[in-house]
Amino acid sequence: MKKKNLIHTAMMAAFFLLPSLLYHPGFSTSCAGAQPPCPSLLTASALSAAIADTATDSAQGEFAEIILLLKEDADAAQEASFFSLFPSGSILWHENGAALVRVPAAFADVWLARLRSNAIVAAADYDAPLTPFAISEDAYSDAQWGLHNTGSYSYIADMNTSTVLSTEDIDMNVLEAWELYPTLLPSSREVVVAVIDTGVDTKHPDLAANIWVNPGEIPGDGIDNDNNGFIDDIEGWDFYNGDNTVCHYAADGIHTLESDNDDHGTHVAGILAAVKDNGIGIAGVASCTNIKIMPLKIHGGAKGSGTIANAVRAIRYATAMEADICNISWGTSKTNTALEEAIRQSDMLFVCAAGNSGTNNNSAPVYPANYELGNVLSVTFLDASGNLSAKSNYGTSTVDLAAPGIHIYSTCVGGYVSLSGSSMAAPHVTGVAALLYSFSENLYPSNIKEIITETVKPIASLEGKLKHAGIPDAFFAIASVSALKRDYTAPVLSFSPGFSEGRLTLTVSASDIGGSGIRTICYAYGIRELSSFRHGTTDTPLAPGDTLSFAKAGDYTFYVSDYAGNERAVIYHLADDTTAPKISANYDVSYNRSSFAVRVNVSDTQSGVRTVKYAPGEQNVDYFRSGSQGITLNPADGLDSFSVKEGGIYTIYAADYRGNKTVQTIDLRIVPAATMALATTKKTLVVGDSFSLLTTLTPVYTTDKLQFSSSKTSVCKVSASGKITAIAPGKSTITVTTSGGIRKKCVVTVKAAK
Repeated sequence: MKKKNLIHTAMMAAFFLLPSLLYHPGFSTSCAGAQPPCPSLLTASALSAAIADTATDSAQGEFAEIILLLKEDADAAQEASFFSLFPSGSILWHENGAALVRVPAAFADVWLARLRSNAIVAAADYDAPLTPFAISEDAYSDAQWGLHNTGSYSYIADMNTSTVLSTEDIDMNVLEAWELYPTLLPSSREVVVAVIDTGVDTKHPDLAANIWVNPGEIPGDGIDNDNNGFIDDIEGWDFYNGDNTVCHYAADGIHTLESDNDDHGTHVAGILAAVKDNGIGIAGVASCTNIKIMPLKIHGGAKGSGTIANAVRAIRYATAMEADICNISWGTSKTNTALEEAIRQSDMLFVCAAGNSGTNNNSAPVYPANYELGNVLSVTFLDASGNLSAKSNYGTSTVDLAAPGIHIYSTCVGGYVSLSGSSMAAPHVTGVAALLYSFSENLYPSNIKEIITETVKPIASLEGKLKHAGIPDAFFAIASVSALKRDYTAPVLSFSPGFSEGRLTLTVSASDIGGSGIRTICYAYGIRELSSFRHGTTDTPLAPGDTLSFAKAGDYTFYVSDYAGNERAVIYHLADDTTAPKISANYDVSYNRSSFAVRVNVSDTQSGVRTVKYAPGEQNVDYFRSGSQGITLNPADGLDSFSVKEGGIYTIYAADYRGNKTVQTIDLRIVPAATMALATTKKTLVVGDSFSLLTTLTPVYTTDKLQFSSSKTSVCKVSASGKITAIAPGKSTITVTTSGGIRKKCVVTVKAAK
């Protein structure tokens, strides 16, 4: 066998074993069932060498990649420790509580199962390719029928212009909305739309004025000025190439680079935000308002390929940078927990293309359009006559509505082009959402989604095919601004501390009276500023009502936010148990003075009693520290007892679950009674009556016990505690004897009942 193959085999085995070597709750430390046999241990350096030597094998399908979202149930040091155990080269990237790791394909399912069960992992799933939903027609058009349809529109193919007949008024009433808009809102807030796609031509004369600029970054200084993990991300980020170049131009500096085509994202951006009334090109749906496009490139190469992992990174970036809406003109047939969780955690509205396969999304899902989340809006496409095309996906329970998507004329890198598909339909809806978002701060996605779907323009041909049989009506939507719900109040957190078997616990509850709903709760050890949570993207969130378990006490900062963007940071001091258990004890001496019975009561109202022991002599805490000294008791509800034959000093030891320890001594002695007196020496009873014969011993702290006996048990009987019961007429003498031999007598006369 060649050396490379030997190394590769060793690497595969070691990769399989690695999850069992990661010392962290949730990882199994044994191989069982039908899994491959446990291999011999390889060092991290050997693994690193193996990865380097077999780097080319990954291109042959030898490896799988898993996207992780992480929790922080301890601190950053523990997270660093977790990743330090992965061999060099297996972590492809790690940022902002997320990571992409490479594992051998043969053992990928084992890895995935173990990572999902690990306490530090919130979500784990396979990375997978994403497909942009577009059908290039290589043609141009002067008419935007989706904004205003007069019954025909111009279509240009191969530089030839033709007129296409359509159905009048199959449009989104955008022109009418533009006329109404300034009467409702003379000046609007900036609305930021994240376009997660190929790159966007930020120099395009129809787009440049509406490109988002990161206010916290200084161009070209090579410094991450806003501490978001990205250097010089002035106009967004290229996750495909790993740099800040959000458009790749050909040598002429104008047109798209064929090997990394950015036309698709540029086309989407133009539908949304091409500058209105500038005398050139087209106008975007939301061009009448202050809209800004945040370009986030995840698709690249000549075929526009992309991955879920980069999509997750882009979503978290857009969330952290406070984008309002996210346009998703791509999808996959594979559901992915990391992608779904990233969307659920975000306060953006996600407008998602439903796909171009002509299939029913009810039975053949497309993600993320199919995720049943309040901030996801699924969009298919129709033509200018109001009909779905043969490639339009549909679904009565999975696709929310349709939008214009055939022969859509928009920007491309350095020019204009007509494209078709649900990729083009989604930004039409995103544009209407942007108009609604412009009316106020503190709006939230589920309400925007509701307004758009409840104000659709009905299209008869869509009945029985979609959730809402129509297309957006921009005019009706903005005319319904009274239905906009605003939430100005940040959620409130409450805490219930406790203890559980050596660890501190904290139950975290949240309430949101503003109405938009709890979006995310997360925490970090120490005192943190609100801004350090980057809108909830730096830590994996908790669910309200979750009970956390901590190894150490101290200050923790908790972050909570709602879907309207309200957020709050609360510092909570988690107090430790610093009080040792309480011990109380007493004892009895047997009647014959041959043994001592010691009763022990140990209580701890915080972390609870862990260990109780006793030992002869006067001992200190250190005597019991080794664990081998002393005799262990097992108290039930804090109570237990032990018996010894020898008197003297004994030490009782108790420790709680937080390590607080204490000792209590007890001196076992025999104290004889000096005198005994009876309350009465004569007593008359009627058959069936009873009374207790009281005795007095001196000294009062004597350890002597008493014995009671009756000379005639047929006349009366006496219990061990001195209770006399009359049985039959006659006389009997009750004798009381101490452990030391002192005797006293009481004569009892029993008479018949009258």
